[in-house]
Amino acid sequence: MIDSFSNQYEFMSNFYNVPIIYDGLTYRNSEAAFQAQKLANKNEREKYCTYSPSKAKLEGRNCTLREDWEYIKYQVMYDIVKAKFVQNSNLKNLLLATENEELIEGNWWHDNYWGDCSCERCKDIKGQNHLGKILMRVREELTNENK
Repeated sequence: MIDSFSNQYEFMSNFYNVPIIYDGLTYRNSEAAFQAQKLANKNEREKYCTYSPSKAKLEGRNCTLREDWEYIKYQVMYDIVKAKFVQNSNLKNLLLATENEELIEGNWWHDNYWGDCSCERCKDIKGQNHLGKILMRVREELTNENK
């Protein structure tokens, strides 16, 4: 089991800086690409292209969400994560090298939707780990494409 996207597994984090082309724009990282999609206006998303992961997350927390966000956010995350590994073959190879390991986005910032927080406040909550599940799905798809 891999339960932290840090150190040698940092490449799986959305905060990992690697270019992602999504919906015709090039972002510095997948966090910026994801947060930008919260905006309904595509022209407003362009400013996220230069954002660090932290700035993108902060801006994404303070923006007016598009009306359909809660319905599409999982699919958007999947699409961006898939793009990250398809567009960056070195990261694709690193992801494939995790083979059949369970991937858990362990964290301490109370994110029990995308990950599984282990802080004192959340220790008894089972996180949904959607990011980890998406990574495992992408890994399986890429593995099958290589056969």
